[in-house]
Formats: sequence, C-alpha cells, structure tokens
Amino acid sequence: MSIRYRPPKAQFQNVVILAMSATKPNTSMPWQALAILALCVSAVGCNLGAQQSNIVGQQAYQNGNYMQALGRFQQALSQNPNNPDANYNLAATFYSMGKNQGNAQYLSQAEQLYRKAISLNGQHSEAHRGLAALLIETGREQYAFDLLDGWKQRVPNSAEPLIELARLYQEYGDNQHATDLLADALKVDGNNLRALKAMGRVRETQGQSLLALDNYMRVLQLDGSQTDVAQRVASLQQQFSQSGGLQQNQNYSPRYGSTNPWQTR
Repeated sequence: MSIRYRPPKAQFQNVVILAMSATKPNTSMPWQALAILALCVSAVGCNLGAQQSNIVGQQAYQNGNYMQALGRFQQALSQNPNNPDANYNLAATFYSMGKNQGNAQYLSQAEQLYRKAISLNGQHSEAHRGLAALLIETGREQYAFDLLDGWKQRVPNSAEPLIELARLYQEYGDNQHATDLLADALKVDGNNLRALKAMGRVRETQGQSLLALDNYMRVLQLDGSQTDVAQRVASLQQQFSQSGGLQQNQNYSPRYGSTNPWQTR
C-alpha cells in the first residue's frame, strides 16, 4: 500500500511546541496529511544565547518565516552542537522547507540532522517520528518500519516506540498489529495517555465503539483537560443516543506523521 502525504490547507498551524522544561501535556489538533514537526526549546545544556536563538527561531517558525527560523536554529546549533533538540529543530525546519519547495537537498539535510539528534538521544521521540515521516515521504516505507522497530528493540521498557510503531501499522491498514502493540505499550505504562488515546482510535476504526469509549473515559479520568478526547466522548455518546448503539465513525481518520489527536507532549 502506497501512502502519499498531502500538505494541509492551513500550513504549520498544528506545530506542537515543546517549551523549555515543559512537562504539561499539550492538547493537539486533529491529524492532517503532513508530518507535524514539534520544535523543541530545551534549557538543558544550553547557554542563554542558544536558548534565545531557539526561542526566536520557534516564534519565526510559527509565523511562517522559515528562513529566519533556519538562521536562528543554525545559530543555536553552532553554540551547542551536541544538543539533540537543537539538531532536531533544524531538521524540522529543513523538512518543512524541503516538503514545501520539493527540495531534495533540504530533505537530505533534514535526514542527516534527524539522525544526529537520535544518535545524541536514542529516545528522542520527535526525531524518530520526524525521520519516519521523512522516510515515508521519500518512498522508503520499509526503512521507516525498520527505524521504529529498531527503536523498540533498543528500549524494550519504553511505551513510546510501541505507540509510534502502532501508529504506522494503523496508517497502513494493519489495525490488529496496531492493537497488539498498543496493548504491549499499556502493559509497560497502564496510564500512558497517548497509548490509551491511540487504543481508543484503533477500536473506533474496528467498530468497537464501547471499548473505545472506555479508553477515552480512562484518559479523561487521568487528565480532564484533554479536550480532543472529550469531543470524541461527546461524539460517541451522541451517536449512541441517535442510533440506540454506538457506531463506527468512518470520517475520523489520522495519518502517520501528522498532527496526532492523542499526542500529549
């Protein structure tokens, strides 16, 4: 099955920003067809100059000024070349520019920087996600699967690679494999919001709406601020009241590498 990503109507308005030392989950928007690139602004290991460059670069990226963002992130990287987030931010910017302009050189630079970020931090979720999306974008689907499977093998006690691999399998229509991986993720971390939300989504796709509702309600018990989940609960309950039974929603379809309705970082 061949997947071709299409850019969203509103470019880059779904970028998830990871602020300095932020730990509070973010509520993300519904998935679009383009890989969403989280910009990391990390205080760890950065001097004040690098921090400021990252912050200004983040703001420029949000405003659609990618050349200014590129310059700022390059400056931050020169000040702290071994910071994985600095490498990731620059990779994300090159990927956006390469995607928009059809520039293979930019995409190649993005790939190198994603790989550098992963080499510096083997558990960098956003870098794995971004690189997997780039590999798919450039027609190397099997490499994307291998990348995420290798990550899973390296950190068997982490739920993150299991969740990402499940997302990819779901994108390619293998909902059963996605369900198995998410079940494994929940064995590792039974309160993982992303895994619970992902499981709810897969179960909706499989027509198991009552089980999906149970997953979504569990998410809200853990974090009542998850507005996207509250909307899914309301939608399922409305379907139930109208039809006398919960039905599968065929119109709520995510795409791998795009904005993730269950992303909580």
